[in-house]
Amino acid sequence: MQTNGLVLMKSNCVPVSLQDTPNVCSGNKQDAIGIWPKEEYAGRNELRHVNLDGVGQDVLDGLVPEEMAITRRTEAILALKSGQDSKAFYRAKRQAIWPEVWNKGPRKADKIVLESPDLRQWNISITEVYAYCPGTNAGSPRIRCEWIDKDKGFNAWSKITLALGATSSSRIVLPLTLTSYVKDAGSVSLRQSDSKIFTHEWTVRLPPVYKQTNTSIFPQPRAITVHAAPVAEQERARLRQQMKWADFQPTGFYLNPETPLTITASGIDTNQLKPEILVGTPALVHPDRRDEEMPAQLEALKPLKNGANTISSPLGGIIYIRYVKQAGQSRRPIAVSLGNTAQPFPLFRQGVTTDSQWKAMLRATKVPFAEQSGEHVIITGLAADAKIHADKGQEQQALLSTYTDMIGAQDKISGLSTAEPNPRDRPSSLRPMVVQTRNDVYPNSWHYRAAIPSQYHDEVWWHPSVRKSWMIWHELGHHRQQTDTWSWEAVVESTVNIYSLAVGRSLGLPDRPVKEWNAAKKYLAQAPSKKVFDDADAFIQLVMLEQVRVAFGGDRFYHEMHKRSRAGRIQSGDANIKHYFMTLAAQIAGKNLSDYFTKWGLKPEPRTLKEMSKYPPPPRDYTTVPVYGGR
Repeated sequence: MQTNGLVLMKSNCVPVSLQDTPNVCSGNKQDAIGIWPKEEYAGRNELRHVNLDGVGQDVLDGLVPEEMAITRRTEAILALKSGQDSKAFYRAKRQAIWPEVWNKGPRKADKIVLESPDLRQWNISITEVYAYCPGTNAGSPRIRCEWIDKDKGFNAWSKITLALGATSSSRIVLPLTLTSYVKDAGSVSLRQSDSKIFTHEWTVRLPPVYKQTNTSIFPQPRAITVHAAPVAEQERARLRQQMKWADFQPTGFYLNPETPLTITASGIDTNQLKPEILVGTPALVHPDRRDEEMPAQLEALKPLKNGANTISSPLGGIIYIRYVKQAGQSRRPIAVSLGNTAQPFPLFRQGVTTDSQWKAMLRATKVPFAEQSGEHVIITGLAADAKIHADKGQEQQALLSTYTDMIGAQDKISGLSTAEPNPRDRPSSLRPMVVQTRNDVYPNSWHYRAAIPSQYHDEVWWHPSVRKSWMIWHELGHHRQQTDTWSWEAVVESTVNIYSLAVGRSLGLPDRPVKEWNAAKKYLAQAPSKKVFDDADAFIQLVMLEQVRVAFGGDRFYHEMHKRSRAGRIQSGDANIKHYFMTLAAQIAGKNLSDYFTKWGLKPEPRTLKEMSKYPPPPRDYTTVPVYGGR
């Protein structure tokens, strides 16, 4: 038992107390040699340290003839977690892990070590180390991160990228061991305080190989004329939007792994931005394992030159061509011809491919992918899913027109129009991708693509579902957010829905439910100390974002917000972004919105209040303006 911090034990390990004590007296490691490390056990009745039920104990030094008094010792208790890109590991495919460590205390750790076994036993190499893992670098034979003198509350994470070489293993089990060491008072040596293990596991896979048996059914040409597109990053910066769009074009062909492909090119100029082949669709689901992605994702192969070029990819994937120009540049089109080893698969080209050709390709294909190249969108996914909806009699033009309407509505609310005199405010000629991804993730967005789990295939391929899909509106809206100027981190899941609401209005669909307006009224009725806008539910935040639109000029409010943000300076840090949003809103409204934003719990800073005070006071309490048909 424990009495005032002491556990009383006889030297022959018979408990003194009538109550149960931790089981240190019988079997295996419960004898004295097992309790104390051999180097500390001298065969005498000296008190050192003992680990009772995994908790370290302070022990009084000295000779005790019959009893030992053992006090509880404070430790540096650890926590360890880690993530990984995928459950599958492909040769030549880089795989990142994200170990994160904590010292939970209560005491400082004199040393914390995170380590793995030697990675060379699996032919794994470390290719990159990002963030905080002192002692481990690209090329290190093992992971070993060491931190010195870390207090309670210490937290560190790192991204460690691994590459797999040739291996006969079908499964890789990689343990990471995290250990804390402390130095007790009066001691000159470190002792182990706590240890945690996290185990990464992968199945080693070979990339898939496909052979199209009847290529005559696939009408897309191998000889392709490619026009130069704007550089994706330059377009993203021009629009001040969060994510890049595709500056590459589909071909309708698949390249098998480790398969040489001859590409003949002509018309390439001396510009440093050479055309290149990309292999693999970002976030594309694996057709045979729908909880995994295809291994290659926009793998850039060597730049093309005039004449014959031979390329290959270790992983294989759908082929794209990137040919770009700098802002203000003019580049002539180039001609690219793909050799016979490129496998055709179903590609619908807007204005070229017929519905009957599309259905014939989907019926015949042995390469299990399908892609649509529209004027304003690229859709990529599984042929089996596309076939379900083609067989319903869908006209593919109706599907692509639905995406066009959706993207056009988001252009419009962003203040983009082909009629704008300033090129800065014109829509991009680039396109976003909508990609079917693996089923074990939420719908998500990143550069180039909105990724929709393949189980929701109707919201990718079936135009009645796409037309009313908040999921699609939302994920494409993430691309548009002006996170460099007025959309700060705490509102990232609400400002995105400015674009979702714009799509719904443009298609004549119902507003959000009135219950969300009623919930916002309850939030507004709270005491000021309880209203923290950054902590509010995203749909309560959205009520305010819709309210300023309704109260201050309709869609024009957000047209101006976007235009002025594109013309203004990039803001750094959430405080500056939040300040910019409030002051810009007051400027567009022409009103002092200090009281309005204070009531909503945005807690404007003194500088923000001072800036907004330049405008006249509002004639009414705008927090009472109803939205969504409420009262």
